[in-house]
Amino acid sequence: MRISITHNTTYKYNDSVFLDPHIIRLKPKCDASQELISFEIEIDPVPEGTAEIVDVAGNDSICAWFSGKHGHLHFTTRSVVDTRRKNPYEYIITEPGVAKIPAFYPKYYIPALRAFMSRNTEPDGPMDKFVFKVFEESGPDTMAFLAALNTHIYNDIEQVIRHEGPPYPAEVTLGYGRGSCRDLTMLFIEACRSVGLAARFVSGYREAELMSGERQLHAWAEVYLPGGGWRGYDPSNGLAVADSHVTVAAGVIPEEAAPVTGSYRGSGARSIIDFEIDIKAEVPEEDEADAG
Repeated sequence: MRISITHNTTYKYNDSVFLDPHIIRLKPKCDASQELISFEIEIDPVPEGTAEIVDVAGNDSICAWFSGKHGHLHFTTRSVVDTRRKNPYEYIITEPGVAKIPAFYPKYYIPALRAFMSRNTEPDGPMDKFVFKVFEESGPDTMAFLAALNTHIYNDIEQVIRHEGPPYPAEVTLGYGRGSCRDLTMLFIEACRSVGLAARFVSGYREAELMSGERQLHAWAEVYLPGGGWRGYDPSNGLAVADSHVTVAAGVIPEEAAPVTGSYRGSGARSIIDFEIDIKAEVPEEDEADAG
């Protein structure tokens, strides 16, 4: 599927401010599941300089720095991506220790995955009780467990719109019984980590994502499964990630996948954020023929 994305982000300040360097993570990834056909970015005010970088989490990013004082900061990005993963289950788990819950990766995987396995919830707390409920339904098979976990969060936790602020801790979301897509994602990630699975936070776009009449930057989780690589699960929609999702950035923690990171300086200055996202999808002729 070919997906075209236009993303406008505007920060408005109540007074002129000095802009510190900003890191922009809005360039879609290019990997086995998607191909980046084109990408362009416009920044207003025009920065003093920019550099294309790979950040600490391995995301293609842009660093922009500024001079002088400004009353706003605006980014427009335009991306065209071909997504390739029609069947999200077309793989096998090649390590027997990961095929069952609790999962045990081979020792040589651990240095690369340790950070993605570090849990932030206490043993025998609400998270473990929730996970045990899922396990009772799914049994020990890892793929069945992940599908059941995805379904439980989708059915049991109400999704709400919350544009700003970091994700709530997973057990807070459990207690509230509701949360934004990033809150549900962190709940999924912590549940995976509690049973030994490596999981990470992903930001990006979903072609069918439309709530409250407007497009949203979306969040979901990925789990590392030997033989399958990083595989996506979208608990906000109860889906395994396939060709309607476009990955932009990923990290151990949500901050590593934040679309924009940066600050400003000004006495008493405050900011408001506004955004507009347009997503168009085009199904290739060969896909339409396959569907027919």
